[in-house]
Amino acid sequence: MLTDIAKPFIIGIFIAGIITFFFPDDLTLWANDHNFLSMLVMLAAGIPMYVCATSSTPIAAALILKGLNPGAALVFLLAGPATNAATINIVKNIFNTRALVIYLSMIAICSLAMGFFVDWLYGFLGIKAQVVVGQAAELIPHQIQLAAALILTALIIYNFVLNLKQTPKQAHSH
Repeated sequence: MLTDIAKPFIIGIFIAGIITFFFPDDLTLWANDHNFLSMLVMLAAGIPMYVCATSSTPIAAALILKGLNPGAALVFLLAGPATNAATINIVKNIFNTRALVIYLSMIAICSLAMGFFVDWLYGFLGIKAQVVVGQAAELIPHQIQLAAALILTALIIYNFVLNLKQTPKQAHSH
């Protein structure tokens, strides 16, 4: 499993780090006043992007920390992994343009509906997403967090080195 998730996980953490470092804290505050527009922007960003759930999760968390409403982040989390340029091309070639339009429309409608529901739920319960994101880390002592990060890093490096040692035939048989 580590072989499958290591690369997208590292890419997602890297992109989340870039977002956290370079995006100003108030860049996405407009999203609170323009929920539908922010969801459309995330839908437009997520559909063509080649992103899996493993890499999109840290990206969405970083965007929420910067002020994006949770509904828009959910739209990105749902639409991004479900669609990408390669999937769009395959659906169009195997089926037809009508099937592609139905496929993309249903993903868009369902993602937007769930995004509105999440924003409504957060509002109804009075939860601020920026405050909630990252709170679980406070429950775990810093030393344990650091040890877990070092163990995960060591396992990813070990797995990478192990895969380099395999012959191309062995690598393709797994």
